Amino acid sequence: MSTESATDETVGETTNFGQVSRTRDVLFRYLLLAATLSGLVSLGALLVNVMIDALRPFSADTAWYLVLIALLVSVALVLMYFRARNREAVAIGAGGLFVPIAGLFTAGTLFLLFDAIPFLVRFAWAAGIAVPVAIFFAHRIVVPDASLRSRTIVVLTVGFVSLFGVPSLLPGIPEYIQFHVETVPNRYATVLFTLALPIAVLVGRRFESLENRRIGLLTGGLVILASLSVVFQKVLDPDVALLLVLTVAVPMGYYVVTTSSYRPEARSGLVIPAVVISGALVGYLIVSEFGIHGPEAWLDMQFLTSLPTSVPETTGLYPALVGSLLLMIVVVVSAFPLGVGAAVYLEEYAPDNRYTRFIQINIANLAGVPSVVYGLLGLGLFIDLGGFSGQTISVGGTTIQLVGLPTGSVLAGGLAVSLLILPIVIISSQEAIRSVPDSLKQASYGMGATRWQTVKTVVLPRAIPGILTGTILSIGRAVGETAPLIMVLAPTYTSRLPTSLFDKAGAMPLQVYNWAFEIKPGFRHGVLAAGVVTMLVVLLVINSVAIIVRNKYQRDS
Repeated sequence: MSTESATDETVGETTNFGQVSRTRDVLFRYLLLAATLSGLVSLGALLVNVMIDALRPFSADTAWYLVLIALLVSVALVLMYFRARNREAVAIGAGGLFVPIAGLFTAGTLFLLFDAIPFLVRFAWAAGIAVPVAIFFAHRIVVPDASLRSRTIVVLTVGFVSLFGVPSLLPGIPEYIQFHVETVPNRYATVLFTLALPIAVLVGRRFESLENRRIGLLTGGLVILASLSVVFQKVLDPDVALLLVLTVAVPMGYYVVTTSSYRPEARSGLVIPAVVISGALVGYLIVSEFGIHGPEAWLDMQFLTSLPTSVPETTGLYPALVGSLLLMIVVVVSAFPLGVGAAVYLEEYAPDNRYTRFIQINIANLAGVPSVVYGLLGLGLFIDLGGFSGQTISVGGTTIQLVGLPTGSVLAGGLAVSLLILPIVIISSQEAIRSVPDSLKQASYGMGATRWQTVKTVVLPRAIPGILTGTILSIGRAVGETAPLIMVLAPTYTSRLPTSLFDKAGAMPLQVYNWAFEIKPGFRHGVLAAGVVTMLVVLLVINSVAIIVRNKYQRDS
């Protein structure tokens, strides 16, 4: 056979194969599209059904829907107007809407924390933490040329003594206040000194960097003045009003001032949040004035602030909300530093040998282990101490009895869930560190920087967006995990409010799980749906925080 004929035959075969391949590719593409659409439609139908059960929209008056439609139409017209003239203004308006919403969620989280942690304990630890912070700033003023190492040693030493004292010689400040001080400032004063002052300093320094020292002092003073003025109102408790001022009013004021001053081409977008907020207030006044009844939803403020009862109409999710919040605090404190530290060591310090590769394979395998296994591991590791709980050992002539964490405690549940997300945090952090260009690290080494200086000033700042995104998303998964909590918390499940990390606690997944097996139809339909919607909202908020953090650090980079 000649070369020409062989080439023609090959081209013909390739052409025929290409035609068949394209046909199969088109069929496969449409099959994937159909499967995706069917999954989305099924999930959407399920969520709509759950939302209807939780919110009961058909129980509202027709006039309520007319008011709502009028508000939505007015907002839509404003958005269309700005979108046609200035799209950047729409982004500014969306940010202006997000700021007060995020502030309300922050205020709600702080309310839960303040109710979960006794007032005296909060005040004691706030006073203990204030000492090393004050020492840090005083050291910077008195010894401005001190090295970072000496400053760190001074602050850590003072901080350890102030928080934990000297064993057998001097109690720490939190211990002394809790057991020896009978009179402490009220709640308002505690919030003022622990939140208002740091926020005022932060806002003042921000405006000082943007303008000058005089403007910074003025804005910081305005924050303090606004914090003091809440004592003159009679609508809310002073501490509640102060929290709303610090989490909603101050961030919104900062957003409006900075947008008006430094983005004049898009400041017209501030009209969008003004229209939405004023429209919501007008709608509320109309509904209240004319006695228009809205939806009789299962998911309302009473549901979020009440204890669980045996009556569907009066039951609530409040202790489970507080328990989930405390669990997430334990998860973040335990899993984030350990996971990021392990990722930095494996990527920047560990040698490439068989032991490192063995560890990497096991971390990848642990990320795919079923969550119930981590529940069993937490039960045996933190509560049973690997089978040694209850046994005694002798150390220097002193007999010590080994005791695990209390069964069903917040600390045991949080550590069990942290084991679940720890491999995910390590893997996501490693991927973020690998994404940093090697040329930047080599340039840092070429300028004489040490490995730690390179990691601290080059690698971690550019890897932070990926690290935080992966960590926050893993925390979102931890919020909805049920299997580890069933193993650790369910045997001693309680519906009362936890007041410390060693108290028994519930969690939102466990509470929803219990409602699913109640006999009364109100629990299995309305209350259960309200709990599911609450969990979905929490997950959406966590994912939104991950996206915002990632975008912010990407812009800064």
